[in-house]
Amino acid sequence: MVDVPWKVRQYCYFWIASEVVSAADIADVLGISPDRTAVMGATRTSPRTVPPEHRWEIVCDVHGRIDQQATSVLNRIAPVTQQVRALVDRGDVRAGLMMVRFFDDEDGGYRAMGWWLNPDQVGLLAAMGAAIDADEYAGDFTAHSPD
Repeated sequence: MVDVPWKVRQYCYFWIASEVVSAADIADVLGISPDRTAVMGATRTSPRTVPPEHRWEIVCDVHGRIDQQATSVLNRIAPVTQQVRALVDRGDVRAGLMMVRFFDDEDGGYRAMGWWLNPDQVGLLAAMGAAIDADEYAGDFTAHSPD
């Protein structure tokens, strides 16, 4: 195996999505401006709607461990936990924490492997009725494979 360190590019965001409630309405309920939004059907409506739902997101893409990015995002959303839960409890709104990692990305940085969420963070997400999603993508694994 070649001893080559992984370069990792990653980012984390908290999202709220709905086919009914717009990102603007979500922002009004929360009193927090999003970093990113999507409007359902803004790209196209046929043969299928793209994007398929309205989305409200707060994002951290500063290089570091993804659990540090999650901490940044969760610290921003924590003050409105009850409002997020009220939206989710409507039944037509979903919420979650998304962590995305790209391994062997030439634009990535070093010392960013591994992640964890502490019990308070998991409890916060549960209190909001939010999911935890993690997507991980890899480029060329040959640099880390036996010769």
